[in-house]
Amino acid sequence: MFRSSIAAAAFLATLLLPSAFAQGAPASDWVQPALSAGLLPRSAMAMAYDEAHAKLVLFGGYDETSYLRDTWVFDGAGWTQVSHSGPSARAAASMAYDSVLQRLVLFGGFNGQYLGDTWIFDAGSNAWTAATPTTSPKAVTGPSLFTDPLNGHAVAYGGYDGMFYQLTTYRWTGSDWQLLNPSVKPWARAAATVSDDPAHGNVLLFGGLASVNPWNTWTWDGSNWTELSLALQPPNRYDGAAAFDPQLGGVVIFGGGSGGTDLNDTWLWNGSAWKELHPNHQPAPRESHGMAFVPSTGVVVVGGENNVQLLGDTWALAHHDDFSNIGPGIGGTGGAPLLVGGGDLTPASAGGFTLALSNAPPSTPLVLFGSTAQGALPFKGGTFYPVPVLLQIPLATSGAGTLSLASTMPGSTPSGLHLVLQAWMPAAGAPAGVAGSNGLLGVVP
Repeated sequence: MFRSSIAAAAFLATLLLPSAFAQGAPASDWVQPALSAGLLPRSAMAMAYDEAHAKLVLFGGYDETSYLRDTWVFDGAGWTQVSHSGPSARAAASMAYDSVLQRLVLFGGFNGQYLGDTWIFDAGSNAWTAATPTTSPKAVTGPSLFTDPLNGHAVAYGGYDGMFYQLTTYRWTGSDWQLLNPSVKPWARAAATVSDDPAHGNVLLFGGLASVNPWNTWTWDGSNWTELSLALQPPNRYDGAAAFDPQLGGVVIFGGGSGGTDLNDTWLWNGSAWKELHPNHQPAPRESHGMAFVPSTGVVVVGGENNVQLLGDTWALAHHDDFSNIGPGIGGTGGAPLLVGGGDLTPASAGGFTLALSNAPPSTPLVLFGSTAQGALPFKGGTFYPVPVLLQIPLATSGAGTLSLASTMPGSTPSGLHLVLQAWMPAAGAPAGVAGSNGLLGVVP
C-alpha cells in the first residue's frame, strides 16, 4: 500500500509540477551546523576520523602567532579539547586512521624545523604514545597519510624535506615503517589533496606542490600507483582537502591554494571522472584546512586560512535527498509525535529510504498525508503542511507508540521532486482531540 501510494505521488508530480521546479535545485549544499562548542581558529592542522571510537580528531596547526600542540575531538555536536600533551607543537603534519590497530597515526610536520617523528593516538583514552620505529620516512612537511585499502594500515607518501620533494611510499606495520617499492610512483610532491575511496577500493591523490608538474590524478590500490588520463580535472591546488562521501559515492574535494589565490570550489570524483558541484552556499575560500566524513554530520570542512583571516569555522555538506523538519507538530499531554526520515531518496536506489514515527499514542490509528508541495494550513489547533494532499495512507502505531516504514522511490521519479509528509492521529489532551506530527520534507536528488 505504502509503496504503491508513493509511486502514484511521483507519477502525479510529473504532471502537476512546473517544469522548472521538477528539474530541481543543486543536489548538495554547504551548511553551518549549530554546534555546542566551536574550535579555536587555526590552519595546517592534522585531522582524521577514528571509526572505532566515532571521533573526529584534530591536532595542532598554526594560529598566526605560534605552532600549536592541542588535541580536539568532534562528536558531531561540538568541539572538545582533550589534551595539550603528546607530540610537540607543529603545523603541516598529517594523520590517518589505522583500522588494524584501531588507532590514529601522526607523522611529520614543521615547527621551525622539519619533523620526522611518529605518534599514535588512542581515541578511547584520548592519549598519545610516541612510536619508536627503526625505519622511518624522511623528516618532512606536508606528507600525505591515508588508510591502505589493501590491509588497513596507515600509509605515508611524499612531503618536502627543506630541499627536495619526496616520492617514497611507506606503510606503518604497527611498530615500524616499511618502505614500499611500487613499479610506478607519482612525481614527488607535498601538500597534495588525498582521500581514501572505499567505493572504488583505492586512494585518490590529486595536485600538490612539486618541482615537476603535480597537476594530475593518481590512485593507490595497496600495491601500485596509477596515473589516470582524464579530459577534465579541477584546477591544480596545494593544501586542499578531500573526504569520501558515501551518499555521493565518491570523493569530495574543497578549496586549496592555487597560484597565490585561495579557492572555494567543490568537486566530486566518482571513480572515473571529475565533476564540479555547484552548491548554493560555499565556505569562504581557504587553504590548509581539515576535511573528513563524520557519519552523524556528513563531510565537514574545518578551519584553515585565506588572505584575509585565520578560520575556525565548521561546515557540513548536506544533501537534498536528506529529510528535513519543516515545522512543529501538535500533541497532547505526551508532546507532539515525531516523524523522521532517513536513507536514500535516489530513484531505484538499492538501499531505499525509511520513515519512522515516535512519541505517538500507543496502538492508535493514524493517517499519513503526503504531497509534492509544502503549505501551512491551520488545522485542529496545529498546522497542516502537505497541501494539496495527494496521499492519504491509513496506518496504526505499535503498542509502544511507534511506526516504521521502508520504501524506494520509483525509477521514473524526477530529480528535484519534493515529498512533504505529516501524520495525524487521535490523542488525549490534544486540541480537538487530534495530534499531528512535525512536517517532514524530502527532496529527490
